[in-house]
Amino acid sequence: MIARSYRTERVCAAILGTIALLAGVGAVVLNARHVDRPLFDPTALDWAREHLLLVRIGALVAGLVLVVVGLRWAWRAATPERHPDLALDHHVVVTSGAIADAVKSDVEQVDGVTSAQVKVIGEPALRLKVTLGQGADVRAVWRELDGVLARARETLGVSVLPTAVRLDLAARARQRVH
Repeated sequence: MIARSYRTERVCAAILGTIALLAGVGAVVLNARHVDRPLFDPTALDWAREHLLLVRIGALVAGLVLVVVGLRWAWRAATPERHPDLALDHHVVVTSGAIADAVKSDVEQVDGVTSAQVKVIGEPALRLKVTLGQGADVRAVWRELDGVLARARETLGVSVLPTAVRLDLAARARQRVH
């Protein structure tokens, strides 16, 4: 949605990694226990030899499905995130960079904010990364950010402007000891 989520990719990678790990451990354990026996059951191998065409078709279909899923996964991970412009009417288009710069300058005017990063994503939506200075009143900053976002909604002429806000505290200045 407003924050590009890699949760699906992480979960799929974790599941596939766990399955591969378990398969590898299982193969090692089975092979260590039964060194003189084949890894696959002879009855299953006999069935596979009797139904060779079916086994080959099944393997091809499974391979194609894995290739398509892998390519789709790689495409989604490699595709850059969209930063759409906003058409106010047929002749006026506001670029995503202009919207981001305007919101950024408003956010940086808030007391307690040392810096801000703004990205326009979605149709439109915002992603804000706000760095707060030492001793900043987080509640006051949050209230003022709500006002900034209300002005942005009003200016853009939209009733809803989904926004992901990340608040970071500035690192404390290091003191040198002489």
